[in-house]
Amino acid sequence: MELNKDLGGGKMSSMDVIKQIKEAEKKAQEIREKAVQQARDIVSKAQQEAEELAHQLQKDALDKGKKLMVEAEAQAQKEIEAIKERNQAQISELKARAQRNLDEAVTYVLGRIVKDYGRN
Repeated sequence: MELNKDLGGGKMSSMDVIKQIKEAEKKAQEIREKAVQQARDIVSKAQQEAEELAHQLQKDALDKGKKLMVEAEAQAQKEIEAIKERNQAQISELKARAQRNLDEAVTYVLGRIVKDYGRN
């Protein structure tokens, strides 16, 4: 069976047509396999990028957590220093009062001793 060839107007035998069909099927199979491989590569790359992104996000979160911890510790240290200063001021005030009371007590006791000694 002879067929007209699309290009050039020549005749093709059945074997030539079958050969062309087989070549076309082979090319189609190669294209399909290449497309499947490209799809697998895309999925693999997307998974790798997702893992890298997740790793980076985790690292960023840890870094941010560490930074917040350092900031919190610095703030706590400032508050501790402020409390120490207030406590030191209160301690100084209490010492001054105690010293005044001690002076008054010594004066009182000495006065009593002198008074009692003078009676004897």
